[in-house]
Amino acid sequence: MIKLKQLVIATTVGLSMLNGVASAATEVGPLEPVTTFEDARGAGITITPSGRLLISMHPLDNPKLKIVEVMANGSKQPFPNLDWADGPETGDVGFSAVIGIHSDSQGIVWMLDMGSEASPAKLVAWDSNENALVKTIELDSKALKANSFVQDFVIDEKHNKIYIADMTFGNFAGATKPAIIVVDTETGESKRVLESASYLMPEDRELVIEASLLASKTDDGKPNPLKFGLNPIALDPASDTLYFGAFTGTKIYQISTSAIGDTSLSDNELEKSIQVFGPKNPSDGIALAPGGGVLATDLENNAVGLTTKGKYQTLIQDKRLSWPDSLATSNGYVYVTQDQLHQHPAFSQGLGNAKPPYVLYRFRFEQ
Repeated sequence: MIKLKQLVIATTVGLSMLNGVASAATEVGPLEPVTTFEDARGAGITITPSGRLLISMHPLDNPKLKIVEVMANGSKQPFPNLDWADGPETGDVGFSAVIGIHSDSQGIVWMLDMGSEASPAKLVAWDSNENALVKTIELDSKALKANSFVQDFVIDEKHNKIYIADMTFGNFAGATKPAIIVVDTETGESKRVLESASYLMPEDRELVIEASLLASKTDDGKPNPLKFGLNPIALDPASDTLYFGAFTGTKIYQISTSAIGDTSLSDNELEKSIQVFGPKNPSDGIALAPGGGVLATDLENNAVGLTTKGKYQTLIQDKRLSWPDSLATSNGYVYVTQDQLHQHPAFSQGLGNAKPPYVLYRFRFEQ
């Protein structure tokens, strides 16, 4: 067994020297499929402490089920139940549109419903152990914009806060004014901070993914390159540091939770607390690496990388990672959804050349 592990490590290091992938300090296993989706893209991922694997289905596909649980045999079941998962149109309750989904350390699964014209944006907390609703927090309308796109968040259990990344959909409607929404999970109060701060804004660069320009089409048929602001967001295990960056951006920033949770600080004061953590490539998701650093998807290179203080390295690069979206870690594995969003009509000048199935992958990662 020892010789086999030494061989795996030696092979990994050898490949890293040849391809610039990973490093001698890490052990990265091969990419392996976990499950596939035919009718809708998998978006957000969370894995509960008891091992339940939950996936939100991307709202752009108008999925029949907004959230599913992937069972051990690969089948999918509605989560938390059919009444919630099938939308607000039927039954007593229901999610309108969900991307962000995360479990806390106690198995309370928080789901961020982006809302619709008929249903408000809200956070729903569900006890996955007792199979029971814990609470629902409707986001304060003053913390939102007409074009808000509240797609991901992190849970700060130490300070009873949730930090939401509101990217805003300025490329399609209204102005791009990304912000972080701070929600007090005890009082339900929410506050919008750092709106349009330079650290949250997209960089002025075009994204080309698999030879396809990320762009919509204007009314006169011309390409409209898409540039998105604040999107990936993560929190360190001690709940001391919040990490974030722009989708169309090449840096991960950090700010202390003691600062961003301080309601007495102005946005100008908060900005002074922001520091550069390290580089990244344009990405749709980040997550804390178990051994330190921040994992980041790499849209332009079909890859997942690791950012440590001031440094970036590619961990795994594979053409099957066609738009790696969200990340989650569990038991030595990194899970990543692949959803070909650059081939959705909204992002490909109306072409829509995606080819299902969409795949949930994982790879072993040890530091």
